[in-house]
Order: sequence, then C-alpha cells, then structure tokens
Amino acid sequence: MYEITKLKNSLTLITIPLPHLDSVTSLIAVGAGSRYETRNINGISHFLEHMFFKGSRKYPTAEIIADLVDGIGAVNNAATSKEWTYYWIKSSAKHLELSSDILSSMLKESLLSEDEIEREKGVIIEELRMYRDNPARYVADLYEQLQFGDQPLGWDIGGDEPTIKGIKRDDFVKYIKSLYSPKNMVLVYAGKIPKNIKEIAEQYFSDLPESEKTIDFKVYKKQKQTKVKVAIHYKKTDQANLVLGVEGFDRYDDKRYAARVLGAILGEGMSSRLFVQVRERRGLAYHVSAGHEVYKDTGTFTAYAGLKLEKVKEGLEVIRTELERTVREKVTPEELKKAKEMIRGRIALRSESTNFLAEHFSTEFILDRQLESFDEYLKKIDTVTADDIKKVAEELFGSNRYNLQLIGPFKNLSPFEKLLT
Repeated sequence: MYEITKLKNSLTLITIPLPHLDSVTSLIAVGAGSRYETRNINGISHFLEHMFFKGSRKYPTAEIIADLVDGIGAVNNAATSKEWTYYWIKSSAKHLELSSDILSSMLKESLLSEDEIEREKGVIIEELRMYRDNPARYVADLYEQLQFGDQPLGWDIGGDEPTIKGIKRDDFVKYIKSLYSPKNMVLVYAGKIPKNIKEIAEQYFSDLPESEKTIDFKVYKKQKQTKVKVAIHYKKTDQANLVLGVEGFDRYDDKRYAARVLGAILGEGMSSRLFVQVRERRGLAYHVSAGHEVYKDTGTFTAYAGLKLEKVKEGLEVIRTELERTVREKVTPEELKKAKEMIRGRIALRSESTNFLAEHFSTEFILDRQLESFDEYLKKIDTVTADDIKKVAEELFGSNRYNLQLIGPFKNLSPFEKLLT
C-alpha cells in the first residue's frame, strides 16, 4: 500500500499510490508541537503554522500563494497538535509539482516578516477567542489542562493572548532551527503519483535547511491521583458541556487496542451504550461519545456530553454507571464483534480519502519512525477478547481516578465531587 524511501538529505519519503484517482495530496509533517515549547513561547508551533502561509522568497505574499492554489482548483491547509505539525495541498495529479514547489518554498524560505507577525497576532487571538466561545470544543482543552496539569502536555496548543503578543521574529527563527530539520520531517504523497516521484521530491525538498540541534519534549511526569478532580469553567450557557475521563495508556502500550474497542462499545456510533442510555432512553443530550486517545508517554479515556442544564447530575451519573458496568460485567460477544467491525469499517471508509492517508501515515511515522499497516493494526484489534476489555476497564475506572471538566453556569464543585466519590 505504501513505500518508504530516503532522500539524499535524510528526509523520509512515503508514497501511497492510488492510480485510479485523478488527485494527489502532497503533505509534509514535522515532529514539532506545543509540548516542545516553553512557557514564554507557548503557542509558537501553531503561530508558525500560520506564518508559513504568509510569504516566502519565491512567493512573497499570502495573496500570491492563495492565488496559485485557487488558480489550479486545489485546497491547502495545515494542523498543529501537541506532538506534530503538518502542511498539505490537495490538487489534481497534473499539478503535483506546483504543490511541491509551494510547500517547499513555504518551509525553507519563509520571510517571517515582522509586519506580518504583528498583523497575524490579531488573527491568532481571534482564533483563540472563537474556540473559547465554543464550549463543546473548549471543554476538551480544559479537560487536558485538568488531567495533565501545569506541564507542556497540559498547555493549550494555541497558547494565551499575553504570550502570543510577546512572541518575536527571533523566537520563530530559533524554533525553526531547533526542530525543522529533514531528519525530523516526513514527506508524503497519496493519490495518483508519477513514476519519477522520488526525483520530484529530490528536486523540491533536497535543500531543506538542517537544524542546529533537534530538541526533544519534556517527558510527562505522572502524578499519583488520590482523589477525584473536578473543575468548572463558569459560563452562562443553555447546555452543560462536560468531559469525564481518566488517564489512559500511551501509544506503545498493548492495552491501547483493548481500550480502543472499549471506546467503540461505550461511545462510538448510534448504537453505543452511552448513546442509547443518555440520548435514546432518557433524552438528556443530543451528542454523547467516548474514546481512548494516546500520546507518546500517556493517554486519556474520556466521555463527552452536552447535557440539559437541569439534568446534568442525572446525565453524569448515567455516564459513570455505564463506564463502571464494564468493570463488573464482560461485554457481550455481539458487542465485541460489532465494535471490531465498526473499527474495520471506519478505516475502510476513511482510506478512500488521500488526505486521511497522508495525515495518518505522516503522523504515525513522525511519532514512531516506523509504520503499522492497517492490516497489522486490525489483526491486533481482532485479538482483543472480552476478558481483555474487562481487565482494561478495571484498570481505567478505579476509585479516585476520575477527572471531570464542566462548562456551564455552575459555581459549586461539591455536588459533582460527591457524585464521583
């Protein structure tokens, strides 16, 4: 399905040929994200993502880059996480070289104009305000602050307004030199790819500048949790948004496969336990879900719901009951089979997207320096048993392990602490 090669400058090239398509996604990812930052530059990874679209020596303005992309009917974007950042253009196959030229120019010769930096600060701050005005999204950010605390993994990817205002051009230059090296990057093409794709990649990406020294992030320091943690972000809303969760497994722990299946049973799809109990049988929420997410050195298992204000305690109690039912009882053979088929089916559907394939394999390689095929992954999912799920549930949903983050018109923590103690 894919092929991995190295360019002369040690940049990894991954090609995913899909010759039946007429499009291709060109993507370059780097091992850089918010957990690589210090407090005084928190948010710079995401800020830099914006700045790479603001002009390079070859394409000196944002308007020129946008005109080129729009002029070939392509789409482009980028994303920043806590552990990686990527940039992509999806175009018709005949414009792959132009896409490569634009991406490489953005990354290797960005102007980082001081005027553009100052102007973009306002854009970044408005983006932060937009997300914080969306409780369904913001509650997830607050939850990770609650679970991980004052460590880089618990900081907001976008930073905060005072920090963003204080970032200077020299900060960007130093950050690029510390992480944006070919050895810390991967180039991916997914779609209709020409036979000379390696030569094209060499032409446009062989002169990416080397970094002086690739830095690493600070390892997350786990702290033994001895009591339930509850946090409330007071906001006058018509709905209570909450995340109830526990610390999960890291991306190298084999228990993550059972946790993935458990997440599907509890909160993925309209027949999941939480959807049936919270929405269908009680009408307490429109959206409710659950799942397990991994980082390199830890993870989270969370349930999210947007609940009726007057029924928030009832909804929370139902969610906790469903989580803990997996500790007391084995999941049924029918549930286990359905969850595995759901995971298999979702991968099949997503694999029809060149963007999904490029994003998935680029971030997997950035984090692991190797790739696990979908078949290999699904074989491990298939080996998960009901006993495995019960053991994982017992480890996850033990006493005093819960973290609860709420957004809504609430001021008193104690009723929620009592519900979870």
